[in-house]
Amino acid sequence: MKDSDLDLDRYLLFTLNSELYATPLMGVREVVEMHKPKQIPHTVPSFIGVINIRGEIVGVLDLRLRLGYEAKRTPGESMMVFDMGSGAIAAIVDSMEGVLKIDSDAIDTKPSIESRLPLDFLIGVARLKDRLVTVIDLGKVLQKEEVRTLTLAVQKSA
Repeated sequence: MKDSDLDLDRYLLFTLNSELYATPLMGVREVVEMHKPKQIPHTVPSFIGVINIRGEIVGVLDLRLRLGYEAKRTPGESMMVFDMGSGAIAAIVDSMEGVLKIDSDAIDTKPSIESRLPLDFLIGVARLKDRLVTVIDLGKVLQKEEVRTLTLAVQKSA
């Protein structure tokens, strides 16, 4: 078994608005402390600016806003950095809860969910003991046009 096979069922758990979420661990490059982003005007509302991570300019996404929650800052926030093909994005989350193995049969990939947001990024809902966890693909949280807009904004700010 290869090391990459071991990561297929491992997920990074985090909270947003007191709700538990998970994303595949192999899609996350790193987790960093919250940095105050430099604001970039005329971008999508959930894109709140850019930060410098070891010399790389990285776009910052407020995952609360992107998922339809109220914009607010909370103590203990972190950033999950992930690649979007043309560059990295740092997604702000309320708190990190750790890494957990979730078997694929524990994830309902066709949950009955009504949403005003596109759900292309939804992998499913997992049952973990007494809690439900919304499993999302960070790489699909943004639409293609939004990725282009963010890439241009990051390039202009560099």
